[in-house]
Amino acid sequence: MFNNWKIFEDNLGFVPSEEIKDKLSEYYKILVEENLKYNLTRITNEEDVYEKHFLDSLLFTKETKIDNQKIIDIGTGPGFPGIVLKIFFPETDITLIDSNNKKINFLNIVIKKLSLKQIEAKHARAEELARIENEKYDIAISRAVAYLDVILELAVRFLKVQGKLILLKGPRADEEITNSKNIDQKLKIKLINKQSLADTGFGERINLFYEKEKSTPELYPREYAKIVKESGKK
Repeated sequence: MFNNWKIFEDNLGFVPSEEIKDKLSEYYKILVEENLKYNLTRITNEEDVYEKHFLDSLLFTKETKIDNQKIIDIGTGPGFPGIVLKIFFPETDITLIDSNNKKINFLNIVIKKLSLKQIEAKHARAEELARIENEKYDIAISRAVAYLDVILELAVRFLKVQGKLILLKGPRADEEITNSKNIDQKLKIKLINKQSLADTGFGERINLFYEKEKSTPELYPREYAKIVKESGKK
């Protein structure tokens, strides 16, 4: 059983409650069991999952207060960071979306077994769902899902004006900003903060924080194939 809670204290400033520890333990067990069927993650060692998935999903909270916001996790995969956020911040209202139905099935297993409330997993494509759930969320978040200009366009319509888009990125974030062709200006969204985190064994991490300044122009998001075709990704 995991007991290296000092890494949470050192990085977040607190040790999780016993209830949170129990839920994380159960989440880990389900992840390992279901990974044999769903191929959810290459990382299955307990210490690694706690540090490289659970803790990494929370490091951005040192820069942004999480309380009772309405949050959407885009391309959530096996629930990082969405499920982890729900465990640590149960008062939040969270929607998880992914285009892979097997991952949605897994998330529903986790939600049921952990008795999580005010959380829903949806099998959907972001560019399609965004037009249905226009300006519905306080926070949109995405962890290592797509190149910067792609995920900006996929995510921005979900946000209320003055809502926050939080992108958990890797060491190439600055390069992605340079190659984004000023798409943020077209989308009426502005980079307001950048959190740089040292390599703790998972590579350097850079988290980007955007704020939506105005309603999203009707053009966006475009069809996914067109977004990717025009992306600044090299």
